[in-house]
This record gives sequence, C-alpha cells and structure tokens, in this order.
Amino acid sequence: MVFKIGLIGLDTSHVEIFTKLLYEDKSNFYCNIKIVIGYPCPSPDLTLSKTRVDEYTSVLNKEYGVEIAKSIEEVAEKSDAIFITAMDGRKHLDIFKKLLPYKIPVFIDKPLTITENDAKEIFTWSETYNTPVMSSSALRYSDSLTTLLQNEKEKPTSVYLNGPLPFIEHIPYYSWYGIHMVEMLFTVFGSNYTQLSVQGNEHNDVITAEWEDGQFGVIRGVHVWHSKFEALFHYPTRTVHLPIYKDKKSYYALLLKKIITFCKTGQSPIPKEETLSIIRFIEEANAKRAKLIM
Repeated sequence: MVFKIGLIGLDTSHVEIFTKLLYEDKSNFYCNIKIVIGYPCPSPDLTLSKTRVDEYTSVLNKEYGVEIAKSIEEVAEKSDAIFITAMDGRKHLDIFKKLLPYKIPVFIDKPLTITENDAKEIFTWSETYNTPVMSSSALRYSDSLTTLLQNEKEKPTSVYLNGPLPFIEHIPYYSWYGIHMVEMLFTVFGSNYTQLSVQGNEHNDVITAEWEDGQFGVIRGVHVWHSKFEALFHYPTRTVHLPIYKDKKSYYALLLKKIITFCKTGQSPIPKEETLSIIRFIEEANAKRAKLIM
C-alpha cells in the first residue's frame, strides 16, 4: 500500500527535490512512499513565489504525475501526511489550522513561522488536536556536520558559519535564508542562547551569539545566493573546517529520511523548545537588523 504525501505550496525548489528523491530513489527506505497531490497557493506579494509556482506545478504534474488539487482540504483528504512547502512563512499558521481536523502528521518547511507567537500557536494547536508537527532546515542534517557531532566528545568553544544570506522583500531579514545557519548553530549548542548582536551593510551581515555555557556562534552571510555553506569549529587545541558544500550525500535526502520517519511515527526528532528558540532567535535578530541603516 502506498503511503501518500500531499504538498501545500508549490513555489519552492524543495517540492521538486523531495518528489524526485521519492520517485527515483531505489532504496527500501522510500519503498511505497509517494507524493501524490499538491496545491499551489502562491503569495501574490512575493515576486519569487509568483514567478516560480507555475514551473514547479507543471514539473510535478507532467514529470511525476502529481495531481494538482483545487483546495487545501482536497490535499488533506487524499493524503496520509502533509508537507507545507509554501515558501512564505507568514502563511504557515493559517494553513496548519486548516489541517487540524484531519489529524495527520504535518512537516512544515523552513521557516516554521515568522514570529514566535505564531510558532507557539502552531504547537498549541498541534497538541490540542493530536496533529504531529515537525519543521527543519536541511542544513541541520548535513552529513559532515552530523558526522562531526557524532564523533566528537566535547562541544566546541565557538563555531563560525559562512554561507548565503539573501533577503527578499516582505519577509523579515533572516527568516528567509538565515534560518539555515541559525539551525546549524542550534544543532551544535542547543536551545539556550543568552544574547546576540547583529551587524550588517548592503553586502554582508554578521550575527554573533553567546550560549549559556560561554560558547560563541558567529554567522557571516553575503546577500547574494550561493550554495557554499561551510563551518569552522574551534576546540581548545585545534580547529576543524567543514566544507559542507562538498558533502557527497545530499542534505535534502538526509532531511527527507528524518521527515519520513516522523510521518510514520508521529514523533519529531527536534524538541519543540528548540524549534521555538530558533524562531525567537531569528525574530530577535530581525528586530536588531531593522535598526541598522543600510
């Protein structure tokens, strides 16, 4: 029997990546799991959403046979689990609330929401309606990062991350691409950061944060998209460089395995408190960034 996944929001490259992985991967892990239906729902005020939705909708339908629904409810009725893949995090709470009566697992693609209040509301509704929810960036599960954390006995004293940090109109600064590097820091240090600072200009931004045990995390990003995420882990006697962009295993594939396990068990691998802290961190950083003069 096929385990049916529905997509709500078809305006991000992730919908094609996830569908391709499920349809073309021959491993037993993905056996009988398929994305079968999707609903576009683009955001009219986001140029990136409006200009990409038709392309991804067509690819899913014509290349993979994904049915295109006329409503969120139609997707839910025909699915065993839902991926909210609308790129606009402002919409995620409203979409999630429409799924509550169906009581099926819901993965919410990054970001969970734009504000901590919306994030808290999602978890409250999730618990009230017994609707499991998970949200994550793929970079959290990058192979080199996961391998290092599994093999090292001690936490680093500091971590420096470098990667793309583009902004888009109508979405607060770091709620678009900044979440990738923020999630990596939280994967390393956990939920309890104590303070953060922000610097930025028209070309680059730097976020510096301290955690409760005295570790520091630094995010440096350029405002032009590229795929070269990398990290420096500083230990008392050495430094480890992770060129994540050179990983052989796709971090999308590694994330997808976690999502599928979540969909089958209803148990998210990421604590609720950590996800809420990530959104709080980004919202705080956004507020500080807004005070800077470009």
